[in-house]
Amino acid sequence: MSLFAETDAYAKLNLGLKVLGRRPDGYHDILSVFQTVDLRDRLAFEEISAGQTEVVCSDPALPVGPENLVYRAVEALRGATGFDRGVRVSLTKEIPIGAGLGGGSADAAAVLRTLNRAWGLGASDGSLREMALGIGSDVPFFLRGGTAVVSGRGEVLRYVAWSSEVHYVLVQPPFQVSTGWAYRQVSGRISLGLTGRSKYINLINSTMIGPLCARDLFACAENDFEPVVAEAWPALRDLRRALEGAGAEACCMTGSGSVLYGVFYDAAAAGRAAAALRQGGRRVFLSRPLIVDR
Repeated sequence: MSLFAETDAYAKLNLGLKVLGRRPDGYHDILSVFQTVDLRDRLAFEEISAGQTEVVCSDPALPVGPENLVYRAVEALRGATGFDRGVRVSLTKEIPIGAGLGGGSADAAAVLRTLNRAWGLGASDGSLREMALGIGSDVPFFLRGGTAVVSGRGEVLRYVAWSSEVHYVLVQPPFQVSTGWAYRQVSGRISLGLTGRSKYINLINSTMIGPLCARDLFACAENDFEPVVAEAWPALRDLRRALEGAGAEACCMTGSGSVLYGVFYDAAAAGRAAAALRQGGRRVFLSRPLIVDR
């Protein structure tokens, strides 16, 4: 066995997230701004016997069999190219699981990118996107990362410039949220007319060219999943109050939960807030936007 490649997989934040409705294919149309941040997992690749796939993970809570997105990415690449080399992927997790940060999707995209390059497969960007979408709705975004307006079920990407100096304080609640459960709850709110047109949607639709302005965005950012998660786990409201009390200019939940993040425009203020929030025994991360150039 020999190590032949290593790479990082970066988390994302949803800078607002609207669920627009359920599609005939069972998925939901969304509108969101995705942004990669500098919280990362580490992946190392070793060659093993032909045709074999193994995933080893630092977090024992994460399944490592065929249901794992890293495993599925290897198999998708093999299925699309017919290439049969064996690989063991060792995954060192830093991105929390079940947190709305896209860790599994980021890991899968990193596998597609890295093995396509390391094995010299020559799969086109379009082919990689097709494989990525077959693995999960968020995976195509992570092939490139950066900042993008995301629509459809996650496959329609419009990359946008980001020039704002922003610092994020991420707080992980002591619970995980099932994405399937969260979508079922939001579907009920849609049918009751409790979601829909908003200042956030208007802002995103009006920003067709030029960079997004962070202050304008966070002044109206909202996540349709946050009310249903807070109803089931009221501790989320306490975390929001704690972030606001620590000086956050804005707060929002990412993905379908459960991580909540606060927005700061000053690095020192973000650092002080993170230190204060950790005193309560919370798991807290300081993070910044990551502009990825690939």
